[in-house]
Amino acid sequence: MKTAGAAGIVAGTAGLLGETQAAETLRSLAAKKGLLIGSAFSRGALLKDPEYGKIIAREFNCLVAENEMKMDVVQRVRGEFDFTQADAIMAFAARHEMMVRAVPLVWHDALPQWAKNKTFPRQEALDILREHIFTVMRHFRGNVLAWDVLNEGLNDKAPGLRQQGPWFHSIGPEYAEKVYHMAHEADPEAVLFYNDFDMDGMSESADRCYLWIKELLARGVPIHGIGLQYHVKIDNHPNPADVTRNIRRFNDLGLIVHITELDVWLPAKATAEHLRQQAAIYRGVIETALAARNCPAVMLWGFSDRYSWVPGISRGTYDHALIYDRDYRPKPAYEAIAAALR
Repeated sequence: MKTAGAAGIVAGTAGLLGETQAAETLRSLAAKKGLLIGSAFSRGALLKDPEYGKIIAREFNCLVAENEMKMDVVQRVRGEFDFTQADAIMAFAARHEMMVRAVPLVWHDALPQWAKNKTFPRQEALDILREHIFTVMRHFRGNVLAWDVLNEGLNDKAPGLRQQGPWFHSIGPEYAEKVYHMAHEADPEAVLFYNDFDMDGMSESADRCYLWIKELLARGVPIHGIGLQYHVKIDNHPNPADVTRNIRRFNDLGLIVHITELDVWLPAKATAEHLRQQAAIYRGVIETALAARNCPAVMLWGFSDRYSWVPGISRGTYDHALIYDRDYRPKPAYEAIAAALR
């Protein structure tokens, strides 16, 4: 699973993507197109549900840990690192010849209790981030496709960085730039991404992100890619033309683009028509990625509604966001993705 840095991210997956499989699966179809198609992965689901592991290994060639690489898991006690859960995911990926995207190194959320709602002296906060980034990146060095270094760092509705969390409060806005230099120093060959939501198509959020990233690149900040989360609702999603334009402008900056957390939310009481519309959205995303100059990975935020985060985060308003139902039956969205890959 070794990669060759930002310049070789596509070439570095050539062996994996050249695989052949007897049965037609999303994985085998994506391999023929040179696309990584992946899913968020839960070790807890794997341990209690063998069918979960069988499907994810059969249908996908890339994984991302849903929670197991976040700071509140790997450094629950300050200065003590526990990679047990993350290593289990890496081992699963290695057994099944899958790539791994690593997320996130720095975030204002998913913090251990010792960091949550805290403000540290500036140098202490920098030291905490440096230790975390160096320890985690060097543990997984050479076995990760790409790192989401900073996750959701920008304001939702206004220019500038999100003014919450211990890193902004302790260090100031320059923390965002510093963590990329730390990550590059920890592993000069690593592919470093910025990941965020509500910026999949042409929007004010995407415009702000584009301008900010352009400024960082001009200052020599080592950013190699942009992650578009692509959590969308059936009644509120970007059209493929706008997604194409957005990907193109980031590609024009020399950046890789990944679709990182794709799901399409339906009303809790979904109809057959909702499922048809959902399938069309999924197909449009795959077609857009395939047509782009440099969008070599599409990651779903899970694959079965059995383990979806959507009912909980939406308080029961939305559901049915993924391509398999709760009984592991493929939905129209599954076939739509397969059709796009054919």
